[in-house]
Amino acid sequence: GINAEYGKQWYQRRVREIQFKGAGKTPFSRTADGRKVLRSSIREFLCSEAMYYLNVPTTRAGCCVVSSDTVVRDVLYDGHPINEKCTVILRIAPTFLRFGSFEIFKSIDRLTSRVGPSVGKTENSENKMLKYTHTRFFSDISGNSEDEATILAIFRQIMEKTAKLVAAWQAIGFCHGVLNTDNMSILGLTIDYGLRFYGDIRSGFYL
Repeated sequence: GINAEYGKQWYQRRVREIQFKGAGKTPFSRTADGRKVLRSSIREFLCSEAMYYLNVPTTRAGCCVVSSDTVVRDVLYDGHPINEKCTVILRIAPTFLRFGSFEIFKSIDRLTSRVGPSVGKTENSENKMLKYTHTRFFSDISGNSEDEATILAIFRQIMEKTAKLVAAWQAIGFCHGVLNTDNMSILGLTIDYGLRFYGDIRSGFYL
């Protein structure tokens, strides 16, 4: 396999985080309704399990629950929306911490003038998250989680895990269609199977 140790590591990790995708709006929702439909839920279930058995690091799907509620979706984006059944999918992973989890503490951006939503709201939140990340997922790195050398060592491991993940994608012809910081795991896991593509012919122009 691409990463022969991956399956073994999955079962050795005792603690799992769960996430309900499609359960509706949360305090962090943007303008959408927060719902997921059956076709995309089945796709995520099948894709994540396929990736797991291909030894590509990924979140997994525990179950799909279909609701009698419906939402309007334009399936082909051609101006012909239809009603589709709502579905909630249970995602499972060692953690759902992502690159974007740390961006919420970002101070003012000199280009956009925007700030992270959690800046100044909770004392030492960023340091607490760094300490949790260090202790829970990068405990092999010695040092204080607030020291620059420790932070750089953690960053280096995240970078290496991400590079190996992208190499694994390329090896099977997988192209991620929503590769933003919200879908980049600190553990190098594939997150989100919304827009995606499996190519029959490898192309160096796509990741």
